[in-house]
Amino acid sequence: MHTFAPAKKAFTLVELMVSTAIIGLIMIVLVTMTNQTSQTWRSTTEKIEKFQEARDGFESMTRRLAQATLNTNWDYLGTDVSDPNPSFPVPRDKTVNSADFNSFVPFTYGRTSDLRIASGPMTGGKGTALATDKTRATHGIFFQAPFGTVSTPNYDIMNNLLNTWGYYLEEGKDQTVPTFVSNLGTTIVKTRYRSRLMEFRQPSEQMMLYDPTNKKPNFDWFQKALANNPPSRVLAENIIALVLMPRLSPADENTRLQKGDFTMLSPYYCYDSQQTLNPGVPVGTPDAGGLNPKNQLPPIVEVTMVALDERSAKKLAERYGGGTGDPGPYMGLDKSTGSGTSFTALFQDQTKNPLEGPGGDLDKLEKLLVFEKLTYRVFTTNVTIRGAKWSRVQTQ
Repeated sequence: MHTFAPAKKAFTLVELMVSTAIIGLIMIVLVTMTNQTSQTWRSTTEKIEKFQEARDGFESMTRRLAQATLNTNWDYLGTDVSDPNPSFPVPRDKTVNSADFNSFVPFTYGRTSDLRIASGPMTGGKGTALATDKTRATHGIFFQAPFGTVSTPNYDIMNNLLNTWGYYLEEGKDQTVPTFVSNLGTTIVKTRYRSRLMEFRQPSEQMMLYDPTNKKPNFDWFQKALANNPPSRVLAENIIALVLMPRLSPADENTRLQKGDFTMLSPYYCYDSQQTLNPGVPVGTPDAGGLNPKNQLPPIVEVTMVALDERSAKKLAERYGGGTGDPGPYMGLDKSTGSGTSFTALFQDQTKNPLEGPGGDLDKLEKLLVFEKLTYRVFTTNVTIRGAKWSRVQTQ
């Protein structure tokens, strides 16, 4: 009698093919998800790294700006022999026994300060330009603060010495190329042209603020140093715009708005602590003391900075360089007409072209950058000046 062993259970060929197909699909899904996650991580990391220098420079600039000071005091104001009929009272001349010192006649009491702050368009604009070099685009700001920066070791223990400090943009060729590289010639080493955020840092013992030739309200206290081998360093590269808008506090702006008064502290983005009203403020403005920058720090400075990534900056230099690697002022953006925007016409008059909002100057700049297919990032913040003690008392 024959006995048969029970048949062994096994997968059929069809079942094997189906399971293989399912495993293959699962592998494809897992590989796709892993690839997408990796691409997202690389893209995010790249974006962070691209603008890390700009972010660091922006934070350093705003932190330093918040420490600006005028060290204001109250003193007698009057007239002297050089100006017997002044448009506004002046403090007594500091030179003892000079003609102005001896002929001084006090007749009022008001804010005085030997320190200054000035901001606004570096070139052009409707107000007084802070510089004349056309390679310095958009805005700049200069002020005094106790940073204790010196060039002589004998003074390095004095950490609270005053410095003249500032921030501005400057375009130009890369000056950090080693000699042995530059000697290879421009056919091998291409000229690198960029726009940079510069930090102006004048050592305490070299401050020009107390130069006796700077008696009149002017900008010699930083312009002379800017004109020739300025004491500046690169803070961040590929910065295409720096916009500085001094403002009143929100409470003061709202109060003036409710009263129907003019609310802009710097209509043309200009601020000068040596003036009684900034350029652009209408004559006969109600409560002029509420907009009076004379020997006062602005309560708030709205700081906006636009940065490009390295690839976009290189693209601009190559696109508008004309074979020389030098795209000219404003990184060649003025040569672009497709967006209908002129770069040099922006950030000059906020009464006609507000900074923010649809159709504002910042919106126009972004449209220009999008038209040029550039990768950019906008940094903006309100900096509260800690030393500001805004007052309406003095109206001269």
